[in-house]
Amino acid sequence: MIARREFVRSILAGSAAAAVTRPGAPVVGAQEAFQDGEPYWAHLRWQFLIPEDQAYFNTGTLGASPRVVIDAVADHVRYVEESLALWDYSPDKPERLAGYRPERGLRQKLADYIHADLDEVGLTVNATMAMNTVANGLDLRAGDEVLITDKEHPGGRTGWDLKQKRYGVIVREVPVPATVASPDEIVRAFEAAITPSTRVIAVPHIISGPGIILPVRRLCALDGAQAVGHLHVNVREIGCDAYFSSPHKWMLAPKGTGFLYIRRDVQDRIWTLLASSQWNNYRDGMFRLMQWGTLNQSLLRGLEAAVDFMNAIGRDRIEERVRFLGSSLRKGLSQVAGVTVVTPMLPELSAGITHWGVAGLSGRQLQDELWARRKIRVRAGGEQVVRQSTHIYNSLSEIEATVAVAKALAAR
Repeated sequence: MIARREFVRSILAGSAAAAVTRPGAPVVGAQEAFQDGEPYWAHLRWQFLIPEDQAYFNTGTLGASPRVVIDAVADHVRYVEESLALWDYSPDKPERLAGYRPERGLRQKLADYIHADLDEVGLTVNATMAMNTVANGLDLRAGDEVLITDKEHPGGRTGWDLKQKRYGVIVREVPVPATVASPDEIVRAFEAAITPSTRVIAVPHIISGPGIILPVRRLCALDGAQAVGHLHVNVREIGCDAYFSSPHKWMLAPKGTGFLYIRRDVQDRIWTLLASSQWNNYRDGMFRLMQWGTLNQSLLRGLEAAVDFMNAIGRDRIEERVRFLGSSLRKGLSQVAGVTVVTPMLPELSAGITHWGVAGLSGRQLQDELWARRKIRVRAGGEQVVRQSTHIYNSLSEIEATVAVAKALAAR
């Protein structure tokens, strides 16, 4: 068995002060009325701009941002443009751009969200950028092995592919069957794949396609952009060296935002990929890996509003709701003759993502039929399946409508 220090166990996840308000309705905070029943979630639905007659189930691609996030971005864009002439670069004046300051307030909120320290969290543009920071920043030699799954999203593997082509690193795929029966099956597969040359285990917390939750804590214990906002993520409990996410999915943040966690005691093993004024500053933790030049600060204010919004509702409450809707969908579909549910039914292996299909229909046909019949937006996830992602803006009635369409299509 390889010693722990020989690994960089990169678990790659790809991976609001918000009052909850219906226009014209009284403000309802996270601790107030409705508890967790359907009226609470129906009221919350009015925070989103999705038309009332449309059901949006494609969070696995892009989350729907609530009004407070949209307003935070729009208001800051306007503020910047109206106050450019007032900015004299004095330290007491608010910044009009991002990319050169450490953004400690926002990074602290993100760190708290995943149970990390401030200097362990850096900002990125998306999950792919974060993955490449780790993959291309590591000093790996020809013959060193990286273990990934055979179901990686391109954003989770292409940095390793580049490393392989450029430096001779060996990227090995560990098969994860779509019909996996238990977490033990996944752990045994990775354990069997480890060799004396293995240096990195890089896996998604939740597989983007079939929505399988991987036992990442157990994979880290081997010595070796879909989860945050979807599950209550605790990087300390997971035990990973690195973790990244695209908050524009399940955290409902503006598109073009991301973050990367790297544990403090392994950060000096990662080279910065882009160099600006603080590229060689090892004192301030992840700020060294945020040196890209000018960025859009308005998006960061939206990201901060999204974190506040999620905290106002509660991470555990959100995960419970996402799991409840996902489980309800899978149970309903599994009772329809002619419908195949690919995503595992076990709660240890699944949450808010469901891959399913109807016999005789392609994934694209099923996607289009759901929209044409009931304006239910899912995404074709393969030749014969669709991916349906449940989040807090979805409802039981939308789940029931999905099952009704599935019955009608299967009976044709």
